[in-house]
Amino acid sequence: MKGRDPLRVGLVIGQLTRGGAEGQVAQLAVRLDRARFEPRVYVLSQAVSPWGEWLQTRGVQVTVVDAHAGVRGWQLARAVRRDEIRLLHSWLYLANPFAAIAAIACRIPLIASARNCKVQGLLSRWGNAVAFRVAGGIVANSHDVARYIEREYRAPVVRVRVIPNGIDTKKFYPPAARSLESPLIVTAGRLVEQKNHALFLEAAAMVRRHRPNARFAIAGEGPLRATLERLAVELGIEGAVQLLGERGDVDELFRQAHVFWLTSRWEGMPNVVLEAMASALPVIVTDVEGCREILADSAAGIVVPPGDAEAFSRHTLRLLSSPEEYRRAAHAARERAEQFSIENMVARMEELYDEVSGR
Repeated sequence: MKGRDPLRVGLVIGQLTRGGAEGQVAQLAVRLDRARFEPRVYVLSQAVSPWGEWLQTRGVQVTVVDAHAGVRGWQLARAVRRDEIRLLHSWLYLANPFAAIAAIACRIPLIASARNCKVQGLLSRWGNAVAFRVAGGIVANSHDVARYIEREYRAPVVRVRVIPNGIDTKKFYPPAARSLESPLIVTAGRLVEQKNHALFLEAAAMVRRHRPNARFAIAGEGPLRATLERLAVELGIEGAVQLLGERGDVDELFRQAHVFWLTSRWEGMPNVVLEAMASALPVIVTDVEGCREILADSAAGIVVPPGDAEAFSRHTLRLLSSPEEYRRAAHAARERAEQFSIENMVARMEELYDEVSGR
């Protein structure tokens, strides 16, 4: 690489609000080796807070391309050509088709991404299938997601690279000690159907019957807030559950907590599970994409059938009643999470950028 100018890379995403993919883009952009890469971020909407400001204060240029969907790809191409981008990397199903248009128009290589196993509409499915065909590389954040796009989109197997999410293990770290006397069970994620917080509340009510001092918290905001508030009242646990809204200090919340639950209906590789594990939280998760891959054969957590509130309750009560088992799970959680460091993710992305760009 010595003597070469840094490769100018364009990272394309739909928004820079709080979320797993958005955080991964931001962390990657600021950590890329500046001797080899010069990142620019392109956002396909006006939703740029909080990560947009965070990136700009760290010297990463953020460009909003908020045109009508029919011309958005061409507007992106204009910005990419102006900035002399040499490689595009799109994130999430929304961004892939528009980035493909820009990459073709500018005659530069594309890396597309798939980060969950969500069923798309017909137009999106067609656009992503095209993007996967023209991409020189495709990043999937778990083997489940890789199999999904190979099956549903006929993504070329030889171009798919599984690069798991990376987490900041310096930001997410364990507290000095935890007492199980007044346990706090938490989750974090948007209040939408995918996350199935209704199951969280049903399981919470079951735990309370045996541990009346147990407390529960949900970090996140979304359209189902009022529905969940009503359900908490119906279950008689409104005084034990906090809907915290969007939080910028989830790391602090995890250090105050004792167990993490993921009740999702589908995922890709849930970043929040890794963050909880890095905070030495035992995790109980539904058997959705990426979760078994995260836990592997670790004692860090338990995978339960989707929709099974009783399983969440039963395994949580067992953990809380055995300090020795709890300590083993907490230690295993931190140990396993360290294998998913942000540094590992960045290094693998850099290798892929060199490969696809032909450097």
